[in-house]
Amino acid sequence: MENVYSIQNEGSNLTLQCSDNIELKEKVASAEVVSFDFFDTLFVRDLLNPEDVFDIMSKIFEIEDFRTQRRSAQVEAFKRMHHDGLKEINLVGIYDCFDACPVSPKELMETEIEVELLLTHPNPELTDLFKSVVECGKQVVLTSDTYLPESFFKDIFRLYAIKPVPMYISAERNATKRDYGELFDIIVNETDCSPRQLLHIGDNYHSDVLQADAKGLTTYHYKAYRSPPIPNRVTPETSLARGLLRKHMGQIPSDTPKELGFLYGGPAMVGFLDWITAQARRDAVDHILFLSRDGYFLNSLANLRKGRSLPSYHYFLGSRIVFTLAAMTEDNFSQFLPFLLSGAEGLSAYELLERIDVPSPSDAVMNDLKLGPEIRYTEDKYDQFQEFLYAYRSEILKVCRRNRRSLFKYLRSLEILEGSRVAFVDVGWNGTSQDAFELAIQDFYDLEVFGYYFCLADTRERRRIGQKRRMSSFLAEPFVPKDTVRRIYDNRVGVELFFSAPHQSVIGYDILSSREVSAIHDDRNGSSHDIESFYLELMKGMELFAESYENLRDRLHISTDPYDLASLLVDFIIKEDWTAQGEISSLRNFDGWSFTHNVDVSLAQYLP
Repeated sequence: MENVYSIQNEGSNLTLQCSDNIELKEKVASAEVVSFDFFDTLFVRDLLNPEDVFDIMSKIFEIEDFRTQRRSAQVEAFKRMHHDGLKEINLVGIYDCFDACPVSPKELMETEIEVELLLTHPNPELTDLFKSVVECGKQVVLTSDTYLPESFFKDIFRLYAIKPVPMYISAERNATKRDYGELFDIIVNETDCSPRQLLHIGDNYHSDVLQADAKGLTTYHYKAYRSPPIPNRVTPETSLARGLLRKHMGQIPSDTPKELGFLYGGPAMVGFLDWITAQARRDAVDHILFLSRDGYFLNSLANLRKGRSLPSYHYFLGSRIVFTLAAMTEDNFSQFLPFLLSGAEGLSAYELLERIDVPSPSDAVMNDLKLGPEIRYTEDKYDQFQEFLYAYRSEILKVCRRNRRSLFKYLRSLEILEGSRVAFVDVGWNGTSQDAFELAIQDFYDLEVFGYYFCLADTRERRRIGQKRRMSSFLAEPFVPKDTVRRIYDNRVGVELFFSAPHQSVIGYDILSSREVSAIHDDRNGSSHDIESFYLELMKGMELFAESYENLRDRLHISTDPYDLASLLVDFIIKEDWTAQGEISSLRNFDGWSFTHNVDVSLAQYLP
């Protein structure tokens, strides 16, 4: 919670906004001079660790061991510093120590400064305080132990339109905070105040607290109220993804769907779309169909990219349900009876028909058949329900024919020509939606279909479909171990949460005109458990991440590993406690196909 307080200085009375506690208020009000540490205090980087900058440099220049070289050069620069009797190194001295490299030291040094400028931004927790203290007339200085030149700090203040203050930079002053605190002596002398009247605010306990205390200064140990969670494996991709949270702390409340989208869903979607883009180029795809609901955000992300590097793409309103119905005919009706009864435990015969958009017989007829609304499907009633569906097949097949005609018109309305190469994008797991789609169109639309999946399971059904359909999986060996794929599949409901959409499943089509087709959605579940609200918030987090990450990636002119990005979601999902996270634990009736008003099902109950 923010604290609001006043500082009185030479007759002025200024209200300050500060996200910290009363101690800082009192110390700022009492001080004559306020010193702000720069990195990780007044400004923060979009990275988990400062040296991750070297990995970004490695990507920019495609120098595989740049981090090692850069570290070695810094060690050598320290050796020369001690030999020459100096007390601090600078960036020029570091790059003077570089061994033979395909890129000139001057270009490397200039690029490192540019990268630091791109990755560094004001800390929203302290920026308002800094500006307020400056405006109220107190003497304010900037302090930093760093090899970067003072010009870097002047540039970044100018970049963010922050009024400059005197700067005490170790590389320029040949004095540090960390070693003997001599940088503090210089500040005291040049500001002409007593040490106790100088307040230093910084995050490093040794340099900013112990060394400042030793010089008699007043200190405040700044601690960020919230830090990005550390991933299992820190890479340039995961460091950037997690570091971006520092920039958007105020927009991403803790323990919310928006936070889940920013931390996990957004990175996975960016990585998956990168992979889809490469696959589509390799397969010479003409059209990408982002299948609803799993492709909702992928389509939004493609729009954000303005279609760069993508062929024609569409958010394709469809589902395994509507495609299977479109594939059903009088001749093959019997073989689809198991599908019509799948996931039917606890459903009435009315609900069986409602979920495929087929009108039910009258109550009198249903009661005569002993299938009134109180009769619910169980395994021992399989024959009774199957006989009813078969007897009612003429009405079911009317809907199937309507869906088949509508699917044909829908594809024509998207200007997908016969013979086109089409990528069918789905989350997973067995390829049943793609199989149903290809079966439905096989007699009236000639397409070359390529299935692109976030993850395919190692199941008998997937292997059977894989023998006749072209299917590729993003998360697959050798990039993802077989055991991890199994664990992802075991927790597939968790993955599907991030791939859903703020609308219900498509269960049918209707023809509105010669060229216009509308989708019929399954509205049985309504919004009684705020699932759609959850998705909307989740996607706000994913959108904020994707926009921020892709903007930064473009400005850095680097490509990123899609698997490293997706690993953030994978590691989250394969933990057994993901169902207890935030608002996830309160979600009910996630599976629309098996939804019934008779049973309330939590997410945990969908797990094996």
